[in-house]
Amino acid sequence: MATAKTDGTYSFLTGSTVEGQTYARHLANQNIQDIDILIHKGTIQSEESLISTSVPGFLQIKRTPDVEASGSTKFTWESNSSSISCLNGFHLKTEHCTTETSFGAPLAQVTMRGDTSRDASGASAEQTLNYRTIELDKQFQEALLNTAKQHDLLNFDTIKVNYVLFCRGVSNAISQYALPLFCTPHHKEMFDEQNINVQTFRDLFTLIGPAYDYDLPQVTRVRITALLDFYAKYEHVGNPKNIIDMADYYKSCAPVNADFVSALQLKFWPRDIQPFLNRIRINRPRIHQMIMTKTSMHVISKWSTKTPSCDRELEFRYSFSAVELLLAQQRSNNEQVLNGIARSIYFKHLKGKQNVIPSYFIKTTILWMCETMELNEDSPLTLGHKWLQYAGELLRRHECPHYFIANLNILEPYSHELLDRARKILQNDVKFDKQLEIDIFTASGQKQYRDKYNRNIAYFLSNLKASDLKNALREYRQFKHSWLSLSDSNHLIIDDDEVDIGETMSILNILRALDGQENENWQTFREIFLNRKASQPPIWGETVNKDNAFGFAESLMSMSIILTMMNDHITSSNFLAQGAVRNPQDFENYLNVIHSYLDPKNLSTSFQSTYAYFYDQQVSAFEHRRLIDNHPLGPPMTSTNNEQKGFYAMLMELCENAPNENMTLRELYQWKIQNNIDDDEMLAIAIQMSLDEANKKQ
Repeated sequence: MATAKTDGTYSFLTGSTVEGQTYARHLANQNIQDIDILIHKGTIQSEESLISTSVPGFLQIKRTPDVEASGSTKFTWESNSSSISCLNGFHLKTEHCTTETSFGAPLAQVTMRGDTSRDASGASAEQTLNYRTIELDKQFQEALLNTAKQHDLLNFDTIKVNYVLFCRGVSNAISQYALPLFCTPHHKEMFDEQNINVQTFRDLFTLIGPAYDYDLPQVTRVRITALLDFYAKYEHVGNPKNIIDMADYYKSCAPVNADFVSALQLKFWPRDIQPFLNRIRINRPRIHQMIMTKTSMHVISKWSTKTPSCDRELEFRYSFSAVELLLAQQRSNNEQVLNGIARSIYFKHLKGKQNVIPSYFIKTTILWMCETMELNEDSPLTLGHKWLQYAGELLRRHECPHYFIANLNILEPYSHELLDRARKILQNDVKFDKQLEIDIFTASGQKQYRDKYNRNIAYFLSNLKASDLKNALREYRQFKHSWLSLSDSNHLIIDDDEVDIGETMSILNILRALDGQENENWQTFREIFLNRKASQPPIWGETVNKDNAFGFAESLMSMSIILTMMNDHITSSNFLAQGAVRNPQDFENYLNVIHSYLDPKNLSTSFQSTYAYFYDQQVSAFEHRRLIDNHPLGPPMTSTNNEQKGFYAMLMELCENAPNENMTLRELYQWKIQNNIDDDEMLAIAIQMSLDEANKKQ
């Protein structure tokens, strides 16, 4: 699959992540995105399979050959109140109402719990995600001890066979499923440059081989020995808290809610949607052509609550998610600005208020305005006033026509009192010239985790000696130049302070995080995997990846999880050798969702709005702004003077100019202050933070 498809033939992302609402959500102190996914469960070929209800847009699906399940989906049929066999949509939702725990990343364990409304009135199965940071050193220690014990078990010969079967099965699954998921067309170049391929994972599996009497490839043995020898000399330069602190920050940014909406794609356009299509054909002929050729409608399981409750599990309603996504993608810049301003007003003044209008009202007003008004010459302020006037008039009339379904008022379920209250909020509370204070990064805990990360780095660095960094850098460069990379022999290896000291610190931080407080894990690793003689050749021969030193060390961060997973499986009496097997159509659906999320347009806005606080020290544009500022995507991430002169290069310059190599970075900082030598702002902040933290502890 080349790129993510949004025509409705596969599962796809919907909602704020792909419709340009990430920046506006900040006004409700929400910068962590909810993940909304329309799950493709099947298709309906003919309108003859639909049974209309008394509520516009709601229907039942009768059992006919034209209704087909997709992938591994199994349909449940039940008789409705008229004794017609109909599809039970509620059962499609409950498939996602399970609890599952898995490793979501090398540093986190993720537990997903699903639920849906018991009366079938909810459209989705709501998944709640809970993240637990893994204590890498303890997990690694336990995995090593369990691996060492296996050699003395009576069934060790069986375990040896299972090791090979497990490695090959997982390797095939990675090649068939995992790599295609994440190596998107937009990211293939990065995968190639960093040599991320199936051999990356095979190298990790062969690294464990000696515990099961399978030798290491000679290149791997040389690499891991050289790396651990380097670490043994400079382990004290590695910060044991760095990796975990980083993981805690990313955990505070990760999605905690996901809505799975089970849907069936309509392979036709229903008769009651023809007025919409005719209107668009006249008003927006280009958009009409795109709708007809590049998108489709769905039906999703949802009870209207206005029909007999005995049929509630059999009721569906129309879904226009694919069409709405196409319309959002076709908006001009000003139309996107309008959407951002209207959403900002909603999130600031209406969302979360008790019994106030739903977000679908906002979406509907934007759809109508983009179709019926000329907006491209308006300023953001004018767009804001236009929306207030338009929305206010609809609320005054207590009527907002559905965009797709004729003769349907989406405000009909709400009382006149409620709609009048919403109109007064828009009239009296919305001030476009007012500077708003937003606590998005405090509310999500991201500020706390970023500050903790910075404090721990500052405290650790300030106690290192100048000689520590100089010697570690010197030896890393020797190590880097002698590394068996297997790359083109003409490849030029350049020494650069910023890159090299950054890689030095990162490698030592990774290995130190895995080593544990007693610094024993890598010694135990040597005894199990390097000092033990093996009688069998490596399971994939002498083939190894074209890694550089940093890439090889970075991959070791997964060692504790790989060992834990392997120990859990190969010693089990229920061990299955074939590895993961997925229904091809299910996999295509999953692939489409992942590729949609990883699309650069979606990923960059989500990254900027969610993660920027860690990377961009100047976040005032996020936390202090007006309703009309910086739409549609938010302010660009600002560069600082620190980027002009890298932090690590600056540290090395400080060390090189030290009057005494035994001075710590804290002492060097104080010496520079005393001698009135200009200092880089980032170093001043980092060292001062460490001093402040040290004073607090005294």
